[in-house]
Order: sequence, then C-alpha cells, then structure tokens
Amino acid sequence: MRFDDRAWVVSGFSHGGVEIVDPLGDLAWLTVPKLVSSKTFDVLERGPRSRSVHTLPTTGDALERARWWERHIVEVITGLPPGADDRATPCPKFDPAVHSLGEREAAKAAELAAEGVSGASARTVRRRRQRYQALGIEGLIDGRAVRKRAPGSRQDPRVLEVLTMIVADDTSYRRTTSVEDYRRATGTMLSSLYGPGVVKLPSRSTFQRLVKELTSKHGRVRGVPVADKAGIRSSRPGERVYVDTVALGIPQPLARLASQPVLMTVAVDELTMSVCTVMIHSSRRPLDGALLLARLCDPPALRDSDPGMLQEAVPLIMPESLLLDRRLLRRPRSFTDACRHLGITVRAPEPTGKARGERVVGKLVSLFNAELALLETDRISDEASLIVWLQTRAERWVESFWQHRPQQELRTVAGRGAQPTPSAAYDACVARLGWVHLPPDANAVRSFLPSVKRRVSLNGVYIRGHRYDCPDLDHLRAAVARTSGAPIPEVQVRFDPHDVHQVWVQTDDTRWIRVPLARAELSGRHSLRTGDESAVYRAGWSPFMPPSLPVLDHDQERLAYHAQLPLLLTPFLQDALRLGQRLVVMNQARVCGHHGLLITGPPGSGKTTALQELGRRFELADRSRHPDHFLRVPAVYLRIQPSDSTRTVFLKLAELLPIPRLPKKTSTTSISESVRNALLSSGTSVVLVDDAFTARPSSPRRTAPVDQLRSLADEVPATFVYAGVEEQGNSPSSAFRTSQGRLTHLRAAPVPFGTGWVQMVETLDQALQLRHHQPGSLVRLAQELHAITGGWPGALAHLVRSAAIDAILTGNEKITEQNLKLIAV
Repeated sequence: MRFDDRAWVVSGFSHGGVEIVDPLGDLAWLTVPKLVSSKTFDVLERGPRSRSVHTLPTTGDALERARWWERHIVEVITGLPPGADDRATPCPKFDPAVHSLGEREAAKAAELAAEGVSGASARTVRRRRQRYQALGIEGLIDGRAVRKRAPGSRQDPRVLEVLTMIVADDTSYRRTTSVEDYRRATGTMLSSLYGPGVVKLPSRSTFQRLVKELTSKHGRVRGVPVADKAGIRSSRPGERVYVDTVALGIPQPLARLASQPVLMTVAVDELTMSVCTVMIHSSRRPLDGALLLARLCDPPALRDSDPGMLQEAVPLIMPESLLLDRRLLRRPRSFTDACRHLGITVRAPEPTGKARGERVVGKLVSLFNAELALLETDRISDEASLIVWLQTRAERWVESFWQHRPQQELRTVAGRGAQPTPSAAYDACVARLGWVHLPPDANAVRSFLPSVKRRVSLNGVYIRGHRYDCPDLDHLRAAVARTSGAPIPEVQVRFDPHDVHQVWVQTDDTRWIRVPLARAELSGRHSLRTGDESAVYRAGWSPFMPPSLPVLDHDQERLAYHAQLPLLLTPFLQDALRLGQRLVVMNQARVCGHHGLLITGPPGSGKTTALQELGRRFELADRSRHPDHFLRVPAVYLRIQPSDSTRTVFLKLAELLPIPRLPKKTSTTSISESVRNALLSSGTSVVLVDDAFTARPSSPRRTAPVDQLRSLADEVPATFVYAGVEEQGNSPSSAFRTSQGRLTHLRAAPVPFGTGWVQMVETLDQALQLRHHQPGSLVRLAQELHAITGGWPGALAHLVRSAAIDAILTGNEKITEQNLKLIAV
C-alpha cells in the first residue's frame, strides 16, 4: 500500500489498527479509519481475502438451472451475457443506455417466450433479477430442491417438545449426555406428563437421528453456532448484525425536557458483540432507515469532529446481513434499495437470534442507563440539546467502556489468554481472517444522508440553528459578494441529525467539502431562562459597542445588523446593574432581612433592557465559576400578563426551573413549594419580574399575583427585581414597598443634553454601516436628536435604527435631519 508518499507492507493487525513496515524497516501503527480517510492512501497490491468457504445448498439439475437463469439475468442488468468480450456491445433491446430496466425485463420475457420457455413472464424475470441482486446465484436456486424438513417434523410434537427442553437444559449447563440417556429421560418425562404408554417413543435409530439434529442446531451454548476444532467459530465480523431499539431511562432532572420517550437504536455484531453504531432519537418519528445505513458504513473517525480525542475508535464492520424489523423504519423502500446496492441482505431475525440480540442490547442499555445516573449534565435547556448530549455520551461510553468490558460469551471467539472483550474478539477475528473492512465510496454513503438547500452567507451555513464555517467556503462567499442586490444562489447541504459537529456542502456536481461547526458554536450557548428565544445570548458576546465592526456587504445582512445596533450604556442601566449586584451579595449573606429592587418608569424607558442585561451578567459570571454544573439556573426572567392569576405565575416559574412536569390537579401551594425547592437547589441569584403590576386580582378579597411572591422571596436567597410602569397619580411603588419591605426603588429618567448624551450618539454613529455615511454626521445632529426623543435613550436607539433601515431600503445610504423628522418615536 501507499501512504504518506511511501510504499508500505501490511505486517499485521492489532488493537483495532494496522501495523505497516516500509522497505527500510521503519514500523508504524495506524487506526483503520485514519488510514483509509488519508488522501495519500492507496492499495498497490491486493492479497487473497481469506473468507469462510460458502457452499451452495444444492447440486445437479437445480444448480444447472440456476446457472442458466444467471446468464439471462446478467444480460438484463448489464446488457451483456457473462464472459462477454471487453469490446462487445450490448444487444439493442438490452442496452441500458437506451432502454429502462422494466423495458429490458419485458424484452427478456418475450425472448424466453419465443424460445418456448413457459412461465417466464416479465414479472417472473423482475422477481428473479431482484433475488439475484440481493442473494447472488443462491437466489436463483429453486427453493423446493433445497427445502429441508424441520427436525422431528414427522414425529409426535409432544416427543419433540420434551426432547428439545432436555437438550436445551443440558446445553445451558454444558452437560454431555448419551443418546440412550436422552431416550430414557424423554420416556420418563412423557410418562409423568401424559401417563404410561400414552405417547410412544420412535425407534432407536430414528431417535438417535433426531438427537443429532437437535444438538447440532443448539450447539454447545444456546443460540450460538458450534465452534470448530481450534475453538473459533467459523464466521466473520459483519456476517450478521442485529439492530434493536430500546427506550432509555433518563434521570429525573432531564426527563421533563423530553415531550416523548427517548429511544436508543443499537446495531451489534453477532459474532464479536461490537457496537457498529448507536443512535439516540425521539419516539415522535420512526427511525430513518437510510440514515441508519449511512452511519453503519461511515467510519467513526470520519464522523467525529476531533478523532485525536478518542483513544481507540469503534471498529468499522460492514454488515453482510442486517437482522431487523423493516416496518419500524421510515423510508423503508429507500433503505432496502440502498442495502441492495451495497450487497447487504435485510431479513427478520429468527427466534434464537432475536433472543440473543435482545439479551445483548438489553444488557448494553441497562449499563448505559446506570452510567447516565452518575454523569453530570452539560448545557441542556430543551429536548434537542438533550438528544445531542445523549448521543455524544453514548458514543463515548461505547468506545471507552462497552468495547473493553469482558463478556463471557466471547471467551471462545477471543481465544485463550485474551480478555473476552468485544475489542479483543474483533482483533482475534481480524488476525485469523487477514483482512479488515474498508468503507464504501464516500459519495455513495453521503447520498443516504438528509439533504437541504441553503444559502452560503458571509457567516457560513446555518443548519438547525447551528452555524458551520470554514475557509473552503471562501469562493462561495466571493460569489455572494458579487451578487449584490441579486438573489443568493442555494447549494445542497447534507447533514447527519445525530452528529452536529459537521455538514457537507456540494460545490459542484462531484465535489463535496466538509464544513465543521463554527468555533463560536463549539463554545456552547449561553441563555437566560426566559422561555423566549429572543433572549438568547452567546457566551462571551457583548451587546455593547464591539472593538471592531464586521465587514458587511450584502443588504440583508446590513438590515439585520442595523436592527440590533449596540446597546447604550445609559446612567439608568449602570445604576440598575450596580444596585442589582449589590443586593445579590447582601441577600446571599442573609445577615438581615430580604432586600429587593423595584424599577419603574414610562414605557420605552429601558426597564426590560435593564432586567435582561442584569440576568445576562449573572449568567456569564455563574458559568465561569461553575463550568461543569449546567443544571444551575442563575437568572430567571418572568413576564406577567394582565390575565395571569397567582397559579399561572407559579406555573410559569415552574416551567423555567428544573422541575418535573406537575400533574394538572396540583394545588397552588404544592406548586409554590416545588418552585421554592428548585430555587434553592438550582443556585438562582436573581428572579426578574417584568410588567409586575399589569395583572389585577380577580376579586377584591384576593391579592394581586405579584403580592404572592412576597413569602417566596423571604424563603430563598435569590434577589427579586420587579419592573413596572409608573403612571401619574397611581404609582405602584408606595403600596408595594409597604407590603414587601426593604425594597430599593429606582426610577428611570431621561438623560439631559450634555456630555453623556453626546457619547451615546457617538456610539451609534460609529456603529453605522451605511455606504454614504460620513463619520461624525450623526454627532452633529445630537441636539436635534435630544429634542425629538426627549432625552430617552430607548427612543434614541429606536430612532437611529429606523433611520438606518430606511436609508438602506431607499438607497440613500445615509441619515439626514429630514429623514429623522419623518420617523414617529
């Protein structure tokens, strides 16, 4: 073979890798996936593949008839009969370039009918062609010629039932019993069950033949093929791969995130008990069959974003036969067609094989459930992130634990002196056979993955809320920059829903490039618990003026940018942040009573912005102190609606905290108790209550929902921050402060014209990305802006954002005083 621009010879296989040596005697060891995925890898010389000898189940006339059909079927598929010369041209009526497969089948049926062959209709030709593509020459053999009667089919079923039970019992306990002992034990049990002389035993020769058939079927271990003289079963990895789906037992703190049961689909090699692939998915939709096949054929090192992190990857085992129930798959027709294309047989498992496969998969899932109960969770806030986390954990657990866990069933396969682990069993099989599986063509496997159309923006490609980017997309970005004002062309993107680390983007008809997850995505998301996607922040992202502005050329990106201009650090916002941090420190110390913060002001004064920025800062600080405890909820943002009752408010709080789903008939007192316990256990620092005074009590005898938070605030160390509109003549501060006690009141006020106002206008002026904008032009309009907005920072930000968007839409690309006066604030 050729690797790294040098010629090598394969000297052996060990520990899931390949040992190679060059003519100078240098030795190297590489994993098979890493070797195959290398661009410099090439096979220069192929040796004989040592496979177990496959004997056709018949000879004579039946085999000759199958050979006769093979010549005709091959001509239908390829256009040429077997053994044709390389320069031969297909017969016109069987030319694949001219006629479809159905037309060629009909032409072959007409040809056979003209030759006098009876029963060779187009449907018969199609059925034989499909069986030949799936099973080879064996699929063309007449089943009646190879049909075998089941052991004891002509005997009394009561004799067969008792004898089978005795043989199975001896097999499980590894006892050796003579035929005469079997005959004596069978007669004794039949007499005790049905009475003496009721069930007659067959003759000794017939009984001996029946015992021989049953013991050869059961083997030395129940459901396992018989071992040869060397102690190794005459089989190979991938000969039979069992696929089963089992529900996972998720720990209680995470179970509330899943609206449906979470399933785990496992594909296990029957011989070595190695896991070929594992998939975590919701029970909401059936498993995608084509996606299952893609993961079976794709090396684990190619799917992982950082193969170097894995000490030893799961071996690639290409299945020859898949044992599963196709009715449980989505897109079963495409799955069957793809399996036929790759030469994989799909069939339902037999009872003995199914029992053994269920036992292995059940053991694997039970061990993984026990592992989940001990693991610390990552950043999990919804069902999608839960499934991604489970998928990553399952793959790592299989590689590090299951593949190296001793299994007593593998002692014969692994050989003497070796640990009976799946990894050791695979190494022993590879050493005996002398070859390993190589992955199929990457484009063929990639065609099984789901496909979507996406536009390549300057920030990369977005798939399912994740951003993917790499330098290989630069030429596509250059094409986007040249289409200023024109629609951005779409490209085809294929992705694996169970692997968020990478996608594949098609650049032309044949070339695909791998695009990894962007680095900002790898750092994880950082979200304020609000139940609203608009309040999601990225870790390390600052809403204030960045040190360097992005380069934006496309109009759609510039519109989105100006719609969220940098946040203005106003004096009111600085006071809210300072007071909030001070009160949190005081409440956590609990030297005196509970302290809270009340923020009031007219609409648009920045109350909501102050609440969310305060919560964001506590989120970032808590993540930096506790990076491995992601079930903590340092900040909770709650907005009260006018129609909310006390029960509704507590239910909203329960949804934002790590609380299992509560029954519908749970009392308000029980809900309040659950919320209190969750606030204590999740490390919540601040509870932000927006529009705190919009809801009114349903009757004069009842209190407002916000008043019911008083007892809750006194029982937890979290700081409660309330925000509400302070109307003239009806201020909520006095009555509410009297009921709550120890409540610091902060009123929002406009910014007077002066240095502070000019600095805010200058911040917006520097952030503008308009083609005809002159730096400092917005600062010269600072006094006019103060007169239009009345000194309110929120109105200023809204005015500048609206003017910038109008400038892009109209093509003026600059903000003028006339444009500002046309915008209603």
